[in-house]
Amino acid sequence: MPDILQEIVGMHDITASETTNSYVVLPGGVKGNPLVARVQYVNAKQASGSGVWTFTAQVSYNLGGTWTTVATGAAITLTATVQDGEQALAFIPTTVPDTGQTWVQVLATLTGSPVTPTLAYRADLYMARPLS
Repeated sequence: MPDILQEIVGMHDITASETTNSYVVLPGGVKGNPLVARVQYVNAKQASGSGVWTFTAQVSYNLGGTWTTVATGAAITLTATVQDGEQALAFIPTTVPDTGQTWVQVLATLTGSPVTPTLAYRADLYMARPLS
């Protein structure tokens, strides 16, 4: 099992796409270290329509000035039946910024035209252990 670094975002309910979220700050040089954002979601559903939730892991090397998507999870196609699950968004930071900090966030994006979409999720950051 990989080592948990810290919680990125605690369990929360959403009904529309997120444009910002809480983030974690990784000090020092994390360039080249494999990381995994583990997303656990519950209550993904819609009353009707055609909605899809997608999770993305994003990094910022300039203190949140710009965010780059580094991993995207499998699409969750909504139905009237509640869906629960987990996704692992694996990525490797590519830069050691001048600030010495890499910021990581996870966002949920809703597409389509769902009626009354819901989702609750949390995300944790893990450092992947090298294969031995």
